[in-house]
Amino acid sequence: MRLAIVATPSLHRDQRPAPGSLDGDLIRARLSLDDAGFRVIDVDPARDLAEQLDALFDEVVATRRTLVDAEDAARDDASTLFLFYASSAVALSPDGELFLCLDPENPGLGDALGDIAAVFRDRARGEVLFVLECHHGPGATSRAVVAAAEQAVASSVTGVELLVAAHPIGSLDADLPSVLTRAFVEHLDEAEPERGLTAEAIFRRVEGNTELAGAIPCFARTGGQGSFSVLVPRGGAPGAPPAEGTEAAPLDIADERDAATTPAPAPDDPVAQYLAAGDMLAAAGDLEGALTAYRKALALVGVAHRDARAEVHLRIAQTRWRQERHREAIESFDKALALAPEHRPALEALVELHLTGRDFVRLRIAEERLLTRVEGDGDRFGFLVQFAERWESIAGEPARALELLERARELRPDDAAVLRSLGRLYQAAGDVDASIEARRCLIERIEEPRQRAVALLELARAAMQGEARATLTEVTRERDGIELLERALDADPTFLDPLSLIAILLSARQEWGELELAYRRMLDRAQRIPDLRVRSDVTWELCRRLGMLFRDHLEDPTSALEAFEGAVDERPDDVPGRLSAASLARTAGRLERAAAHLQAAAVLDPGNVQVFHDLFDTFQKLRRVDQAWSAASVAVYLGAAEARERFIFEEHRPAGLVQPARGLSVGTWDLLRAGDRDRALEEVLASVAGAAIRARFAQRVREKRVPQLDPAARADAERNAAGVVRLFSWASRCLGITSPAVYLRKDAPIAVAAVAVEEPSVLVGGEALRGRTAAELAFLVGSHVAYHVGPHRLLLHFPSLEELGVCLAAAVKVARPSELVPADLEGAVLALVPLLDERLTESERDALEAAVFELYEIRAPLDLAHWVGSVERCAARVGYLLTGDLSVAASSLSRGDAPGVLTAEEKIGDLLSFTVSDAYHALREELGVAIEP
Repeated sequence: MRLAIVATPSLHRDQRPAPGSLDGDLIRARLSLDDAGFRVIDVDPARDLAEQLDALFDEVVATRRTLVDAEDAARDDASTLFLFYASSAVALSPDGELFLCLDPENPGLGDALGDIAAVFRDRARGEVLFVLECHHGPGATSRAVVAAAEQAVASSVTGVELLVAAHPIGSLDADLPSVLTRAFVEHLDEAEPERGLTAEAIFRRVEGNTELAGAIPCFARTGGQGSFSVLVPRGGAPGAPPAEGTEAAPLDIADERDAATTPAPAPDDPVAQYLAAGDMLAAAGDLEGALTAYRKALALVGVAHRDARAEVHLRIAQTRWRQERHREAIESFDKALALAPEHRPALEALVELHLTGRDFVRLRIAEERLLTRVEGDGDRFGFLVQFAERWESIAGEPARALELLERARELRPDDAAVLRSLGRLYQAAGDVDASIEARRCLIERIEEPRQRAVALLELARAAMQGEARATLTEVTRERDGIELLERALDADPTFLDPLSLIAILLSARQEWGELELAYRRMLDRAQRIPDLRVRSDVTWELCRRLGMLFRDHLEDPTSALEAFEGAVDERPDDVPGRLSAASLARTAGRLERAAAHLQAAAVLDPGNVQVFHDLFDTFQKLRRVDQAWSAASVAVYLGAAEARERFIFEEHRPAGLVQPARGLSVGTWDLLRAGDRDRALEEVLASVAGAAIRARFAQRVREKRVPQLDPAARADAERNAAGVVRLFSWASRCLGITSPAVYLRKDAPIAVAAVAVEEPSVLVGGEALRGRTAAELAFLVGSHVAYHVGPHRLLLHFPSLEELGVCLAAAVKVARPSELVPADLEGAVLALVPLLDERLTESERDALEAAVFELYEIRAPLDLAHWVGSVERCAARVGYLLTGDLSVAASSLSRGDAPGVLTAEEKIGDLLSFTVSDAYHALREELGVAIEP
């Protein structure tokens, strides 16, 4: 048995040939002639090709089982040859898989060539030859298509022999068959019958013909399990057709496109000869000649042979269709169907012809006739969708399209394309409820939360406007819309646009209680947000909106305060939220909470004088006289003091320097440090500070860079008359620290500078001794001695950020030797590590290892500049604490005696907020200088 399976596309709706459609006519006519002896079987381009092949092999198996003699069956099995021919548009997937796109009406769908080859591998019991004409688009190259075909067929695995050619769509004459197909047929015609012709020989002849080879951008061959004989030599060589009388019964495949089979004509079968001749004439374009041959065949077929007569009528109908003689083609198709009512290609052809002729009455009848003959739900669904699209776009009858789509939905209730079309058609028909329901079902299929939420929001808007306004009551419309908006919020709690629309709707109706419930439901949803940062942002926004609702509409200041405090808990830097909370707390008489919010607002916006006015009033009501005076002093400094504030300020303004009754304890130093400093980083620096300073001094000794101080220049605070020297002693006593050694150099062009020697020392130059008031000197001295405390000392010995970075990296390296060192610091770090390691005491090493472990547990990014800035703020606070005068502190900072990472404006802003802080008040109480009520 020799079977040729032909897969080519049908014509376009306008009867234009699709890429490869002409090739099929030529190959069918040639392979069915006597010398080739193939039984030609067409496949349906609109159906899954692999499934059709499986059905074909099932028929082959059933046919073999009818053979009585087992030896005949075995002989038939071994001698069966399969030629699979395909010519169509192809597509390459992103991963390089090749697809045959046989249906021109659905160019985006294709059959994987690998799946087709697998069917032949698993089912075929003889030799197999694939002949492929691949027409590809501009997104692929011919070479890539051929390579993909070779990979898909995998001849070494499947045993399939492959001939493949590829060329771009549009590169060939649309009215002629493809180059390889023409060459294939021509070589069959030219072959010597005694010698036969193999597929390999055809390939070699094409390859050796320069003109042919140049006309094909890329072609190739891979060998199969044997040498496939396209033409069998006379004399009965292996693979030849079975002898007459033992040939298997013809296959009856009712679902095949066009002619189901083309039997090989026997010498004494004139009907078959006329049909073969007609097929060849039709393939060559001689349509009138083909009709003449078909009519002769019809005249010889007996009336009792219904299937054979139907086959001839079908050929006549197809030929007349190609001649655009549509009325006569319809008549011939009707005659074929009268003989074979189940013939699906004829039924489909009638649908297309009536559509082309715009005969919509007969089109409806033809469609229904076809739908009743379709067995599988999948095919019926495809026809229903296709018919609906054409009734809407071509016939202009949306009612018929809607009817067909509703039937399609019964088969596939969740099909996205059907739901989308139904929603649009329902809306056009004015059926708002049905349109919304269809669109809602479509939206529920969207998996991505944000996309589903956005789609639900759009649907809610549609439900409340347009056609909905004319057909629904306002209450019903808005109720349905709010329900959709709630679903949108359920889909994606991070998308708050639906909530804003709910607020607009409920606010318009002044349904404040319902709006509160909506906000609280949203707060519950927010807890499901996995991203903590996003969850915090959403919670902040919801609390803020809830606070405004309670404040502005529900007149519930207590609940409003709780809501705004919930907002600032999520976003502590929310200045408007702080001010709203403070205002509500003052109104409710909760002055302690008001003060806390105003103090936080002062840190965030120290230039907002109203904050300090409100703090002054709040502290007055709380009878915190000292803090009220502090708030007044800020208002005075900002030049915006009210009469009462100025009066309080002048009444308690100190005359001269602060006169502490006692010094600070060690524990109170934490009140001077910035609250937002990196405490974990500071612990590492504090644990290593002593050893690092000793190691640094050892480095300077080794490098002979230790400064030499004149002992005679060392000043004695008890004997020296210079005020600045006594101020160092006084400031140290006030701050509870040891005073550094003071060296006077009136000729030195500096104010105050630390000296990197073993004993903590400071050099006072002429800049400090001239042109400064006692208060300014006190600020200068206080801000300097702050650097002699704890880890701050490191900045006296590692003054730049780079040097401090080296110190930190060396400390980490000692605690965690496996830790990598930044490449740009590696030399300096490795030089410091052994010196540091040698000088760590046991307790210091334990503290360092614990601090480094804690630092890495937090896994927060290290910001040395921020820590240095916190030290600079602490130094400015110390100087200000000792002077008690904002103007003096601000003017001293503006002189820029100690430039650093912060600007003078940033340090002054910090002092303004520090002035009204609880920490500043506690420090003044500790020193005994706070104003008593």
